[in-house]
Amino acid sequence: MELSTATESGVPETSSHRVDQNPGPLLTAQFANNRSDQKKAKAVSDAIDRSLKADKERQQREGGIKLLILGPSETGKTTVLKQLKLLYGTQGLDAERQTYRRVVHLNVMKAIQALVEGLQRTNTPLQRAENLEHLEVMSRLEPTLKRYSITSIGAINPAVARKITDAKAETDMFLEMVPAIKALWEDAGIQAVYNTATQINVQDSAKYFLDAVDRIAEPEYVPTDDDILQARVRTLAVSEHIFNIDNVAYRIFDVGGQKSFRKYWAPYFDDVNAVIFMTALSAYDQPCEEDPKLNRLQECLALFNEIANHKLFTSTSMILFLNKIDVFQRKLDAGSLVSKHFPEYRGANDYFSTTVFFQYQFLQQCKDLQKQVYTHFTHATVS
Repeated sequence: MELSTATESGVPETSSHRVDQNPGPLLTAQFANNRSDQKKAKAVSDAIDRSLKADKERQQREGGIKLLILGPSETGKTTVLKQLKLLYGTQGLDAERQTYRRVVHLNVMKAIQALVEGLQRTNTPLQRAENLEHLEVMSRLEPTLKRYSITSIGAINPAVARKITDAKAETDMFLEMVPAIKALWEDAGIQAVYNTATQINVQDSAKYFLDAVDRIAEPEYVPTDDDILQARVRTLAVSEHIFNIDNVAYRIFDVGGQKSFRKYWAPYFDDVNAVIFMTALSAYDQPCEEDPKLNRLQECLALFNEIANHKLFTSTSMILFLNKIDVFQRKLDAGSLVSKHFPEYRGANDYFSTTVFFQYQFLQQCKDLQKQVYTHFTHATVS
């Protein structure tokens, strides 16, 4: 497993905010003329190595490096943490595996329910008349699913109310729905909605799970690492995770991204070494769930403006993850126009041009031109 990034995919990092983290090769190039200069270059390089080692030791003594993962909901914050657990956690994802069984079942049902809603909203006909009965069953599923919550696995914020749900009841409901789910997913009408209706609120992992319904419905089903990475869990808690990376302790805080939970962020802003800000590029053509009149990516831009210019983050490095580039590419290929949702964009509707545009939009939010903003194009659910 690895966190996939597209920083080497051809998209340049040319902003004045971009700061090179490894000046070694540049220094060496300055002293390339003769052996004496090469010795000077090595001395400079050794001095840098000693300085980095001293910084690591100091950070260990002072309690490690504190990182915050911030951003709106559904931008991939929790998925990044899952990847870190796989890479650096002592137990990987084993401690959460059984709990995620119910999460996967709910994800499958919510995915097909959203597609059914999209089918009805776009007046797309089903290919097979016999699936009308299944359609009616799934149409009645939404009120039932609202009784069940898919919330964060692990630590709980006592200030946030949580619903207690019955995992067995959810599993039984899922198994009862499997024939309808399979029949509808195979129908050309539902497939057309999935492939062309880019603005419906369907989770990014819908195809992954719906293609695997038979496996997920097996009596002894246990979620794989990939299943857990793909599973959508709404974070309603502030949780701390500690990872040892290169003998340095990293304390990473994950918080709920919904607007109503952002008031819980502030107490964690003190003494932060860096902020990882997550945004989903694929949300450029979607409305906010909490405010349908607001574009999701516009909301991300406004929130990044607040975070990047916050008084407590004056000397804090910003790491910007422009995430879900795989879904973003799929939408462009399906014909979704960036200019339709961002009229100020006048370029070609291709991956390179649009990603450069969005990168520039985010970096423009930072008022301090000397502030370090490290930009990465990512998709965090691949293996």
